[in-house]
Amino acid sequence: MGRPEKPIATLNLGLLALAGWLREIRTNAQLTYAELAARTGNAYSATTLQRAASGERVPRLPVVEAYAVACGQSLEQARRRWRHARAVEHSIMHVLGSAPRPRLVENAAELRAALREMYHRAGAMPLREMERRAGLGRLPRSTMRRMLDGTTMLSKDQMLSFLTVCDVPEREHQDWLDALSRVWDKRHSWYDNELFKNLNEPAEQFIRDEQNHRIKREPPSGRGRSTSNAGAQRSQFARGGPTNKNGQRLKLGVTTTG
Repeated sequence: MGRPEKPIATLNLGLLALAGWLREIRTNAQLTYAELAARTGNAYSATTLQRAASGERVPRLPVVEAYAVACGQSLEQARRRWRHARAVEHSIMHVLGSAPRPRLVENAAELRAALREMYHRAGAMPLREMERRAGLGRLPRSTMRRMLDGTTMLSKDQMLSFLTVCDVPEREHQDWLDALSRVWDKRHSWYDNELFKNLNEPAEQFIRDEQNHRIKREPPSGRGRSTSNAGAQRSQFARGGPTNKNGQRLKLGVTTTG
């Protein structure tokens, strides 16, 4: 089986557990690293696989998955152990536990904080890898980066892809979608804009329209939202009141012919 491996030396207990598990399953499978590489179809070299079990740093998820499958283990277990190692690593750099649960989210800032925390708890997978796993065009990494930076929000379809790639249980998806709906409803309830009647529309479209001044940021006056017809009526009153076809001003409550 080759020379004994060096002891695992890391302060990340999640990484310690992951590296120890990788070594254990290889030993149980009675494989050398060269044989392990061959079982991956030589997608990863023996050196890469050995480095994954060294405990020096958290390896990439695809490497851990290939390593586990080659040793006869499940992808689910490999992903769970990798997420734990990454979550421990990121908990050192990020304070986790301060964001509200999805059911308690009331505004965009809270939703972004909850999504960021969920992302780090799920292992903070590289955005390029998340984009690849979601499928072509479903979850652009540029959109995810802006969302995590706090400059945009995901659409409904993007949210579902984000939750799926982060391995959030399906039974919890509705809580996140409800939070997203509350945020959009609160933020845009007084915008007369058809984009937000369908949450499948990308959030970036709203931002582009707003920057191009196609959406006028005016809160409604009175009850309900103004319509284009109401706007036309206001413009008539601004000119002195409505008129008939002969240009005569009309009195409210009086019907004229002419």
